Amino acid sequence: MLRNSVRTLLSRLGGDESSKTSMTDGGVTVTDPSERPPGTDSSLPDASGGEFEFQDETDLAADELNIDDDVLLDGVGMPVFMLRTDGEVVAWNHSLEQLTGVSADQALGSRAVSTVFYSDEQRRQTLAEKVLDAPETADRTYGLALEDETLSLYAEEETLTDRYGDERHFRYTSMPIYEDGDLVAVVQTVRDRTDEVRRHSDIEDLVDEVQQTLHALVDGHLEARASFDEEGRVVDDRLLTVVDELNGMAEGFEDVAMRVDTETQSLAHAVERTATAANQIARNVEEQNDLLSEGASEMQRFSASMEEVAATADQVDVAATQARDAAAQGLDASEDARTATNEVVDIGDDLVRSVTDLGDRMDDIEAVVEVISDVADQTNLLALNANIEAARAGEDGDGFAVVAEEVKTLADETRTHTEQITTSIEEIQAQTDSTVGAAEESHERINHAGEQISDVLEAFEEIADAIDEAADGITEVSRATDDQATTVEELTATIENVQERAEETEEAAAHIVDATDEGTDAIDELAGAVGELRGERSH
Repeated sequence: MLRNSVRTLLSRLGGDESSKTSMTDGGVTVTDPSERPPGTDSSLPDASGGEFEFQDETDLAADELNIDDDVLLDGVGMPVFMLRTDGEVVAWNHSLEQLTGVSADQALGSRAVSTVFYSDEQRRQTLAEKVLDAPETADRTYGLALEDETLSLYAEEETLTDRYGDERHFRYTSMPIYEDGDLVAVVQTVRDRTDEVRRHSDIEDLVDEVQQTLHALVDGHLEARASFDEEGRVVDDRLLTVVDELNGMAEGFEDVAMRVDTETQSLAHAVERTATAANQIARNVEEQNDLLSEGASEMQRFSASMEEVAATADQVDVAATQARDAAAQGLDASEDARTATNEVVDIGDDLVRSVTDLGDRMDDIEAVVEVISDVADQTNLLALNANIEAARAGEDGDGFAVVAEEVKTLADETRTHTEQITTSIEEIQAQTDSTVGAAEESHERINHAGEQISDVLEAFEEIADAIDEAADGITEVSRATDDQATTVEELTATIENVQERAEETEEAAAHIVDATDEGTDAIDELAGAVGELRGERSH
């Protein structure tokens, strides 16, 4: 009965605890061998609560060899005791002796196991006594943990001070033992969790140190390093390597951060220089674009001016041709004027000669008129004499007197007409003299005009030659102007093409500036991140 009950309890306990324990250290000794009283065994079985399981071979050997229950309990590797229904201790194995310092002889037969298990100042009811008091309801009665309702397996943990003054951590499991449905005993195991708790505490300390170091690193304190005193610690050596690995990682990370910071600063300076150069390029391109725009505008205006000059040159060419024609016509007209002037000179000469002849004839007429005037005077004198004679003759002279009177009258009229003719001749002579003077003066002027016309004709000939030469030059200038206008148009188109390329370059430079600004922002963010990693946070 005992064997089966203990087997069931320990198998259940071992399986349960194996699921709750993260790692074991291969067992502990309840008491340091150097401090253990003389005569005690220094080589104790594993009481750490590692998975324990009875093997079929063990059961078979126990049955075949009829091994004593006490020997079996001593071999389970964990402190165990058992109570009968009346509370009497009926089993107390060797491991429990080592734990409590109470021998089996002292414990067996005692009906107050708490006095045996606990010291006076720590005395309390054991888990087995609680289960014995309420085997099926101990969880509700005493607030225990019911780990297996089918087996009525209960568990409890507590911390005690052992006989050497050290704090120990225990976990108890207990279950009632039935036979034919009747409660016959209660068995309790004691699992010393001191090293496990210490290990857990030490691991927590190690984890806390690692976490604090990591938090410090995250906060930018790259100089932070983990430190963990291994002396007196119950920590696996493999876990202790975490400290060295973390510190190595921190050193590497600090070195990387410093190198990244250095490279970032270098890159920032390079990007800053690039940004400055890009901005300068952008300004130069913008200025170049402005100059090209101005040049294009100037070339357009110059092209328009050249077109106007070409048009004007064409007009000048036409005008030069017209001037050449006019000069030719003027030359012809000058020739005609020279011919006409020569004819006028000849006519003037004839006029002077005619007027001179007329003057001479007028002189002759004047002489005749003088003769007639003399005749009239003589006739008048004769008439006067005839009247005198008629008067002397008396009546015989009346007819003669009448004739004489008529002769006198005729003589008077002749005189009068002669005087009028003389006056007219004098006027004609005066006009003739004036006409002769005017004709002579006109002749002189016509001769002078002829000379001037000759000079003008020579000048017209020179002008015609100059106009021919100028017309040829203007025609050449017109052709050159047309060629230059075509060249200006091509140059204008080239400048406009260059301007378009300059605008594209300006856009590319703007993209470079934007990309550089973005790179600068990214580097600033990277530098800020590195600064934060190094603890250089702004407040």
